[in-house]
Amino acid sequence: MNETEPVLTPPLEDSLRRVFIGPEGVRAGWRLLVFLAIVVVLAMAVNAAARRLGHHPSADFSAPGVIVGELLSFAIVAIAAAIMGRFEHRRFGEYGLSFRRALGKQFWMGALWGFVMLSFIVAMMAGSHAYRTGGLALSAQDLLKFGLLWALGFLLVGLFEEFAFRGYVQYTLTTGLGFWPAALITCLLFAGLHITNPGENLVGVIEIVLIAFFLCLALRRTGNLWFAVGWHMAFDWGESFFYSTPNSGIHATGHMLNASLMGSKWLSGGSVGPEASVFDVVVTIAGILLLARLYPDARYPTMTRLQPPPDPDALPAIVRAETTAGGEPR
Repeated sequence: MNETEPVLTPPLEDSLRRVFIGPEGVRAGWRLLVFLAIVVVLAMAVNAAARRLGHHPSADFSAPGVIVGELLSFAIVAIAAAIMGRFEHRRFGEYGLSFRRALGKQFWMGALWGFVMLSFIVAMMAGSHAYRTGGLALSAQDLLKFGLLWALGFLLVGLFEEFAFRGYVQYTLTTGLGFWPAALITCLLFAGLHITNPGENLVGVIEIVLIAFFLCLALRRTGNLWFAVGWHMAFDWGESFFYSTPNSGIHATGHMLNASLMGSKWLSGGSVGPEASVFDVVVTIAGILLLARLYPDARYPTMTRLQPPPDPDALPAIVRAETTAGGEPR
């Protein structure tokens, strides 16, 4: 009579362990869920404290309101990432925002790119009669005050939005999926956050995805988020304050010019502003191609997977003998 070999099934404990634990420890998806849970708890605590102190969010798009709101938002995601870093035995800077590089060369290079790209967009809008500067809207004293306040406000916007989407989330998804699949997810999340902007249209949504891709490429090629933070700050500052156009459909309180948009919405962006103009799509695509050419090497930290210990039976006999004897395989 033929004897059938028993079917060996892994213990339930081992099966459950593989659901939560991978080659690198806790799997990326679970780590991301824990991070998001910490963010939610911290946000609830901050909102509760604000209500107890009688603080209510400002209805207008003002520099003080943006500074306070974005500072708290950035603090929440930074604290959550720092907590996860302790759990994962990783330095905070590994998530793309090393404070040793704060406001350094890459930041200012990104700021230059952001302002120049926006200036090309506005120049094309002006050339097609879709933008007019008007006169100054502020006195010399207010010009300096609001210019500095909005620079600080949009610096915090850049810190929060870049780290929220391309910091811990991008890093963690990269360990599980690879950089570009993770970037696709963060680009869609970034677009999802902005799709509810007042008056958003199809061109604006496409442009948001392109900008997110540009910023992911900047992270990949520079190795950290400071170029992207500088770009984000300068683009928003130029849009809201310097050129005084709507920013994602919102006019800033304390802008420099009495500017106006006119003509076709495809050219001016309509109520959304330059972000929904076809000129922005053209300039962003050109920026992607130029960035890829000028920064050809990937510098974002390579995600190396931990290798499981070798099976002794699979080793050559001489190596197995040395290992059994207590020696180190050559």
